[in-house]
Amino acid sequence: MAETRGGMRPSAPQNNPANVSATGGAGQSGQASTYIPGLPYGQGQATMQQQQSAPMAKAPVPSASPMAPDMNLLAGAMSDVVPLDAPSQDNRPVTDGVDVGPGSGSEALPFSMQQDQRIQENADLVARYLPDLINATRIEGAPDSYKRFVNYLKGRI
Repeated sequence: MAETRGGMRPSAPQNNPANVSATGGAGQSGQASTYIPGLPYGQGQATMQQQQSAPMAKAPVPSASPMAPDMNLLAGAMSDVVPLDAPSQDNRPVTDGVDVGPGSGSEALPFSMQQDQRIQENADLVARYLPDLINATRIEGAPDSYKRFVNYLKGRI
């Protein structure tokens, strides 16, 4: 009775894509030297000796972080930090710069942070030209991105 050896066996562990070591390769001890059959005479032994002479590095063992902060240094740096729930140091309410509650409204904010006051003017302008924009979507070869943009504008107006 003949015994089946060699050849492609789909059920073999090396052919199972889910058969992967979580530690990678041969674990944390590096990769074992292996003899490679089928090489020309003498080359298999030379390859084996070469693998043994230059072993792969072992995986580093996780340890305490070298970047762990010095708690005394950290405490000194954090001493001037004001907590979020501390009272205001200049007696301004937390709603200062917002259009609700006590304090100045949004007019106190720098110009770059203020909301555009022409929103309604722009919306009226878009509504005025929307029919022409819709007609342009019907032109042959109009890009889909343009059509989506016009649909977006229709939904906003």
